[in-house]
Amino acid sequence: MKHGTTTAYHSHGCRCDICRQFIRRHHKRYMLDRSRGIKRLVDAQPIRDHVQMLLDSGMSFRAIVLTAGWNSRHSLVTVLGNKKVTPSTLARVLAVQPISDQRGDRYVDATGTRRRLQALARLGWSARAIAKRLGRMDPNTYVLIRAGRTTTVRGRTVDDVRRLYDELWDQQGPSERTRRWAAEQRYALPMEWDDDEIDDPTAKPRRFVKKGRGVQLEDVEFLLGMGETMQAIAHRLGVSRDAIDQILHRAQAS
Repeated sequence: MKHGTTTAYHSHGCRCDICRQFIRRHHKRYMLDRSRGIKRLVDAQPIRDHVQMLLDSGMSFRAIVLTAGWNSRHSLVTVLGNKKVTPSTLARVLAVQPISDQRGDRYVDATGTRRRLQALARLGWSARAIAKRLGRMDPNTYVLIRAGRTTTVRGRTVDDVRRLYDELWDQQGPSERTRRWAAEQRYALPMEWDDDEIDDPTAKPRRFVKKGRGVQLEDVEFLLGMGETMQAIAHRLGVSRDAIDQILHRAQAS
């Protein structure tokens, strides 16, 4: 309990000298403001409307709390539940603007982040390996994002995954199990995404399609470089395993 507050005096019944002196000053200010026509409390609805606008813009509740100058989300929760607030509290919350969120807490669309995590999985980068390299969140968080279980992610997560993707898009990961699983899920490879489109929810990956007799050596070499097995390459390109072996044999003999 903090002495010298209305909570200490009224809720906790403290009658120490500090609390008594505070209440006397508080009552004196109240009577003075009343005589001057100054309202001590105003309608709290504008605060609720403003907070909803901030949330709709993608700002997190925590970011609103911190930007408004509070340390605990409980402070804002209490304010939102009140019918009346002080003018200073109203001004504090209304001063918060979406652009004020510089902490990376702003939520944005998860499409690009999900696709990058899926593409890295195709290379053998598990959620655990990604979490270890980024050193931020529990691996399960990346699992949920990769699976499409969440539609929005924090701005800092978007930046983290983008930087890691730019670093690892052409490198094989340590987990063969993750690579096989991601192939079964038909996640797109990094090279199947255009960098300018990977964040666009309406964009589609440039899939390798079954070509039958039209299989090219460069297709086989590319898929091999991405960690695909010979059997998986044959299935993907629509030919037999023997056909893939013959293509590689002819390339080596030439």
